[in-house]
Amino acid sequence: MKPLETTVEEVLRKAIQSEVETRVYYQKLSERAGSAEVRKRLLQLADGELVHRAKMERKYREEIGQPPPEPLPVAIDLAPDLVDLDLSHALRQALDRERDSESYYRFMAERVPDTRLGTLFMELAEIEWKHKTDLQAEYDASAGPDSFLLDL
Repeated sequence: MKPLETTVEEVLRKAIQSEVETRVYYQKLSERAGSAEVRKRLLQLADGELVHRAKMERKYREEIGQPPPEPLPVAIDLAPDLVDLDLSHALRQALDRERDSESYYRFMAERVPDTRLGTLFMELAEIEWKHKTDLQAEYDASAGPDSFLLDL
């Protein structure tokens, strides 16, 4: 495997950007909500990304010793079939997004084990794992006992 060529600063900048992008993603999903309840929940998730971003920015200041740069502009295009979302479908989309983030950070950590960078990737993976498990519990509660068959 090709050696990983990145820095703690670059990883943290990308993590901050990811939180910004996920916030915009949830905001866009809220525009496709099938009810006010679903819209409200997606906007709560979007607001939660502000908290996650603030944590990443604090980590950046601690590690790098200066404020992080402003994130890049974000453009999110949703699949055309994501319309009139019910709560279960909306949570499924959010869950998939958090799962992808966790998987990415774990994969990166495996590329640089026993290093400062590897430790950072594992910290980021654990944060995303927590988001994912919280969403999974909410999804399971909203989808009902037979919903696991729909996920197969």
